[in-house]
Amino acid sequence: MNVIQIMLHKVTSGMTLAEDIYKGTQLLIPKDTVMDEEAVKILHNSSIISVSVYDLDSANEPTPIEETFDTETPVVEIPKQTHAEKIRQSESFKKVEKQFIESTEKLSYQLTDIATKNKEVDLDNLFESANEIMVGETNTYHLMDILTNIRYFDDSTYAHSMNVALLANIFGRWLHMNEEELKLLTISGLLHDIGKVLIPPEIIKKPGALTSEEFQIIKQHPLKGYQLLQQRNVDERICRAALSHHEKCDGTGYPFGLNRYQISEVAKIITIVDIYEAMTANRCYRNGLCPFDVIKMLEDEGSDKYEAKYLIPFLQGISDTYLHNTVMLNDGRQGEVIMTNKNEVSKPSIMSGNNFIDLTHHPHLKIVSLL
Repeated sequence: MNVIQIMLHKVTSGMTLAEDIYKGTQLLIPKDTVMDEEAVKILHNSSIISVSVYDLDSANEPTPIEETFDTETPVVEIPKQTHAEKIRQSESFKKVEKQFIESTEKLSYQLTDIATKNKEVDLDNLFESANEIMVGETNTYHLMDILTNIRYFDDSTYAHSMNVALLANIFGRWLHMNEEELKLLTISGLLHDIGKVLIPPEIIKKPGALTSEEFQIIKQHPLKGYQLLQQRNVDERICRAALSHHEKCDGTGYPFGLNRYQISEVAKIITIVDIYEAMTANRCYRNGLCPFDVIKMLEDEGSDKYEAKYLIPFLQGISDTYLHNTVMLNDGRQGEVIMTNKNEVSKPSIMSGNNFIDLTHHPHLKIVSLL
């Protein structure tokens, strides 16, 4: 019987544990326990994020019958469906994708009206644009699965702003924020880049490298966004997220080179989410980077540039969402992510065929793409 590693939220009654579960030195649940509601509750109150269980599906598979094949007829092996393919074929994916496209187009009109037509900022209406996508999706990891697989190309300012808002909302839930805090964080994500609406579109949409003059113009968008939102009497915390989402804790950001004590808490969160989304998202002129490359970059830059109390749980949460995804390594091998590593989040453990590969023990190996 095969053993598989699954996220805690996927554990259900009837599953059988393939390992002892400890909390420190205390044995919580012994190996071979068949999970019931009480055992599941004990797991949810522990600090673990994944467990090993027996794969009953493989145990129930019928023993193959020996067959005789025509030696001249090639046997074609049907490739196993990847996790991403399963997600994209699900009804919940199709529902969220449709709502994502509709809500992003609605957001484009809302931001344009605010920036160019002197419209008031209706925060409730803005929040509803994002909330409509998330309705019914109470599991953040499943929602992340769906968002990762949406392939939608429009003007990057609006698609990016919607993605940042949704990721910020998910991250806020990982941080156990209340509903009011989640709403504030979500709206901050939607409005953080509104200053770009006031930047010439030929610069915003330019597919190639910007000139130094063009980059200086781009760098004006945080201040433009801040001034625009202040004129509309928007909550100062949202205004400051727009102003400071390119600032870094070590003072190397822009527009003012603020340090960690001068940057608001909301802005610190939006900064991390903004960078991750911008680097991993596909655009019409280029493909996004592999998420594990971006995780590695953020790990390396660490608490010098970003607030550690936000960066660490964000990277751990993002890595957890890729459990059971099919990935490719830089040596060409493919495998399934089966365990995450809290000490080196960019290097999870992979099962490739019958080989278990802990990437922390193989510094020359890394994940180069999701499949």
